[in-house]
Amino acid sequence: MSSVIEPVEGLPRGGWRVGLLLLVALVAYQVLLHWAISSDPRGLGEFLTIAPLAAALIWFMGRSWRGRLGLTALMLAALAAWVVWGAASANPALVYLLPHAGAYLFMLWLFGRTMMPGREALITRLARHVHGTLPEDIERYTRQVTTVWCLFFAGMALTSLMLFLLAPLAVWSVFANLLNVPLVVAMFLAEYLYRILRYPNFSHASIRSTIRAFQKHGGSGRAP
Repeated sequence: MSSVIEPVEGLPRGGWRVGLLLLVALVAYQVLLHWAISSDPRGLGEFLTIAPLAAALIWFMGRSWRGRLGLTALMLAALAAWVVWGAASANPALVYLLPHAGAYLFMLWLFGRTMMPGREALITRLARHVHGTLPEDIERYTRQVTTVWCLFFAGMALTSLMLFLLAPLAVWSVFANLLNVPLVVAMFLAEYLYRILRYPNFSHASIRSTIRAFQKHGGSGRAP
């Protein structure tokens, strides 16, 4: 195994500019959503929460006839849920909690299911795809990191729920909208720096290689 750390591959021409614009747009969106939730302008917070999710579903599911059929079913289910929600006088602020906590619970499921017997840990699988055969200590480490990410996702979902139930909505929004991305980035960087220091002689994967591996193998946790 090479002792040289693999350099971070550059993005295609214009890729960094697009990435920067997306980052600025994401930050602006979250700041705007936090303002809408905190100042409670009528309907804006709900719209800003639901619209991106609806757009993502339409884009993802609208590419095939089966997806469009599923999208139609989801729209009908959402309409029925909205009617029941209103009839039951449910807390309208739940529309903020469910996407945030739900996203972390989904990630917990995605990573956690690969820790079951007979399955290969998700990060182990990604590392094996990038590097091929893994040394025993690296394989053990990648399984441990998968567990750590599961704990992170569970902690984020639990913190979101507890703040939503026990703190003012504006306080919850600070955590869910203003601290959300910085916490994820901090977790990612902390793990990366720890890995670099602990295994200085291992050829670490580039960001592009990691993203490609996740896109190709992120949904599978079967043992090889």
